[in-house]
Amino acid sequence: MNFTHWLAVIFALTGLGTAIAAAAYWWKASRVPIQQPTASISDLPELHIMSGQVAFYESSQLNSTAAVLTGIAAVLSAVGSVLGVL
Repeated sequence: MNFTHWLAVIFALTGLGTAIAAAAYWWKASRVPIQQPTASISDLPELHIMSGQVAFYESSQLNSTAAVLTGIAAVLSAVGSVLGVL
């Protein structure tokens, strides 16, 4: 194998690792719990709304990271594919 093929393998494996990391972030984003306040929803509805908003914000941050990692994985895999055919 020449240098270009080794480089293609390195890019492909790095893309795979990045894709797995993105999948882990998306899995974590889907598992963010909504904390249930001990107060009744009729007594403090704003507390229930805020706990949902906190969970949605945390999930969106994890989703953002996962999306960026997915884009990086796609670029790395594409570079690896192009190098593989050279």
